[in-house]
Amino acid sequence: MTLADYVALGNQWPGTSEVPNAQAPSFCKANFSGIVRSSGCIPYNLHPAQNVTVVIGDDSLYDNCAASSPCSGAPLLCNTAYVFRASALDATGHLRISDTITCATLPCVGPGSCTYSQGYWRNHPDAWPVTSLTLGTATYQAAELMAILDDPARGNGLVILVHQLIAAKLNVANGADPSAIQQTMTDADNMIGALVVPPIGNGYLAPGQTGELVETLTQYNEGTIGPGHCND
Repeated sequence: MTLADYVALGNQWPGTSEVPNAQAPSFCKANFSGIVRSSGCIPYNLHPAQNVTVVIGDDSLYDNCAASSPCSGAPLLCNTAYVFRASALDATGHLRISDTITCATLPCVGPGSCTYSQGYWRNHPDAWPVTSLTLGTATYQAAELMAILDDPARGNGLVILVHQLIAAKLNVANGADPSAIQQTMTDADNMIGALVVPPIGNGYLAPGQTGELVETLTQYNEGTIGPGHCND
């Protein structure tokens, strides 16, 4: 949740973990499973001294087949401080809760010259600057693109890649500077080739094959590289 909500509660977490939360409107949670539901999933069943990196953001949680969140479609606000903590059951079944840490998102930049995440484009189809996009060698109309964005990846690296590629291409069409990911988009289209993306088709790529391209596109869409993230 935001640091502002945390401070308003007296530097405490809400008494319940319900989402939406009456005490803290910005509160959210994510569950990370140790169960591999499909190929390509990363389980979160850790052994002693093991750790795992969790990237907070709607894109990462939405396409992670071993994680779930009731607010995976709600991007973090730019130029905003947030508080985080983690909890897990230890080997004896006791609940362990971490210390609270504070992190802040990147500064906001003006509209038009900035980027939005896939979650924004998925939830704002009326803001799309185009009615079709070419992914690989196939062209998809807006309704097909929305169906693709609404379809969780379930361990399919092609879907994970295309979710970010759609967002990147919409950002570029919306006026964002593409120089940071121009080659990445070309490489992504070449990798996709003639594959038809689910649920329109049944194309598949292993997540390990698309991971590097996905990371770069995600960084662009979320404002880590490129012109910066818009204020959603």
